[in-house]
Amino acid sequence: MNMKLPPYLQQSMDQLHEEAPGIHQEVDFSEYVWMGEELDEFDKQVEEEFWEEAFMDACFEEMLAEEEAEWIYFNSVEEAMTALSNYTNNLLNQKAPSPCSKLNPDAPEFIPRSTSKHT
Repeated sequence: MNMKLPPYLQQSMDQLHEEAPGIHQEVDFSEYVWMGEELDEFDKQVEEEFWEEAFMDACFEEMLAEEEAEWIYFNSVEEAMTALSNYTNNLLNQKAPSPCSKLNPDAPEFIPRSTSKHT
């Protein structure tokens, strides 16, 4: 909507334009370019931090998913106790030394001598 100013306002606007001749000149913003560059740099830094945080969240979610895939769920206490019993029995049965061990199972127990007694 284009409105026409009343004559007394038009005269005062013309008078203002005559008193301030620099209004229609181009403003030189070259002095302020560094501010824009700093803002761009700040924006890049914030964006980089955002992407790092998003990456860490994704890694954390993936790690949780992997751990949850290894969880074992039991429907009852009896089922859990049976699984625990089987697990402990397997551990007890694996006490035999490994075939690549170089330790002597028949060796006497090592008892260190006291360092204060020199004979």
